[in-house]
Amino acid sequence: MRKSKIVSLLLVFVMMFSFLAACNQTPAPAPTPTPAPAPALVPAEVIAEAVKGFLTTIPDNNYIMAADAALKLNSENPDAVFWVDMRSAEDYAKGHITNAVNIPYAKTGEKLGVLPTNKQIVFQCYSGQTSAQVTALANMLGYNAVSFRGGMNFGWAPLNLGEATLQTTENKLPEPKKPELDAKKQILWDAVVSYFTDKNYIIAPADLDALVKENPDAIMVLDIRSAEDFAKGAIATAKNIAFKEVGKNIDQLPSNKPVYVTCYTGQTAGITIAPLRLMGINAISLNRGMTGWTGAELGVVVPK
Repeated sequence: MRKSKIVSLLLVFVMMFSFLAACNQTPAPAPTPTPAPAPALVPAEVIAEAVKGFLTTIPDNNYIMAADAALKLNSENPDAVFWVDMRSAEDYAKGHITNAVNIPYAKTGEKLGVLPTNKQIVFQCYSGQTSAQVTALANMLGYNAVSFRGGMNFGWAPLNLGEATLQTTENKLPEPKKPELDAKKQILWDAVVSYFTDKNYIIAPADLDALVKENPDAIMVLDIRSAEDFAKGAIATAKNIAFKEVGKNIDQLPSNKPVYVTCYTGQTAGITIAPLRLMGINAISLNRGMTGWTGAELGVVVPK
């Protein structure tokens, strides 16, 4: 009996010790929750966001610099300017603006790495239309770029400076630099690189006139001039959205048929079509805009 009591007391002590030990234990820390992975970027959404941001923040100069102003800047402060002649290598060799390097339009995607981030870039072509496309895309990538108004044919030539003022020796391209890009910027960079082919996305007035007459429902003509000028006369079937309003009205543009964009001389149309094409809209610029259209003696209508 006495032995049984001793065993019972021992059991009570063991239970009490276990209870006290359990009460004094520090609770184990709660496991740190694993953060949810960031949602994968959708390239189409990234590009659409960039396009809308660009087209809704066009500056007063429309990313276009008058020919005389650009030449003066290049002459007075050449170290602050990076001049890119986008014509063919053959035409560049015949004579080009002093200090200009040659990057033919179709090769632009391969040469983006040579563009400086600390200089005023001036893109210059024949008429200002392809340089406008490149200027738009360069600014979307963060470069400080303008298009040389009118190009060599309609900007430089009317100044009557003479071919003796042109340089014929080649200016070497600088070594390309690999940019440091985050995921969004990389998506945009890759889209811009892929943009450039042997197509310049420009249509002749006569060809657009034929499309308007043959099957107007299969295309859209977008006139980005002012409402006042549009009201004075426009291409038949054209819809008017002023240049700086296009970004706010992209949802009005079809994705299932070509959009032919016209402006005054084709240059703001060039600024417009490049971003639109990035986001999948088949936008094409009218050669020389309404200047080219009326110069070809094609008719206009007064919109109702």
